[in-house]
Amino acid sequence: MAAQEGEWNQVSRKRGRLRHIPTTAQKPTTGGTESYSLLGLRPNPSPEFTVSDIQRHHETACQDWQASQCWQVLQEILLAAAAAETRPTITKAICLGPGPFDPSNGSFAARRTAHIQTAAFRSIVKTIAGSQSCQEIKCIIQEPGFTQTDKDFCAELGLEVAETPGAFPMVDASTLVFGIHMELRTYHQALANLPAIFIGAGLDEWKKVIDFEPGIQDLLRSISEMDATYNKYSFPDLNYMFSSTTVYWRKSEEVEVPKSSIAV
Repeated sequence: MAAQEGEWNQVSRKRGRLRHIPTTAQKPTTGGTESYSLLGLRPNPSPEFTVSDIQRHHETACQDWQASQCWQVLQEILLAAAAAETRPTITKAICLGPGPFDPSNGSFAARRTAHIQTAAFRSIVKTIAGSQSCQEIKCIIQEPGFTQTDKDFCAELGLEVAETPGAFPMVDASTLVFGIHMELRTYHQALANLPAIFIGAGLDEWKKVIDFEPGIQDLLRSISEMDATYNKYSFPDLNYMFSSTTVYWRKSEEVEVPKSSIAV
């Protein structure tokens, strides 16, 4: 079954690299004939967890995330990048496709990834907000696999849930976009307007895993522009949950933000 317009394919990893999951025996492609449901990750028709259940799982994942070496290193990167006086002000943060908290395939790994990525998103936003003087950051989350219970849980976290593809046009020059292991056409939609910060698969990784075919340059246009003009930092990995992830942080139009020793 073909994916509905505005939905995205999940991206799997092979030997630490990103790849697209092909719908046939043909080579992986850059986009969109595969249904979310074919991966067993459609919205769960019979969710088992209550909001309280999800909250308990999330609290455990948050504790693990906060104690991880990944977060310790990432926090140093964020604080170094945010310390520049010329940094862009962030007013909005959008989390794309972390996965459902009560997946229909019952996968513990998928559920944990959803919680860890959401915890990472929230801690990143909190760190950046703390570097801004009384500047509130509105947080939005978009995941086509969410059940109503998932959405209710997100509301408890203070996250506004956007129905796919509603979050894409919300991106502007004051937005942080967080999307881990997304399909390239999803990035293309989300980055129609360049954000202040983008956290996702960088240009170098797409060059490794995608055959350059007609139209690919247009899909990579926004990522290519950020790669050429933004400061770039490597996002530390945690059990492949953030493999091949890059932080693109817009430079000042007047003064270039010095790169720290931890920049890529």
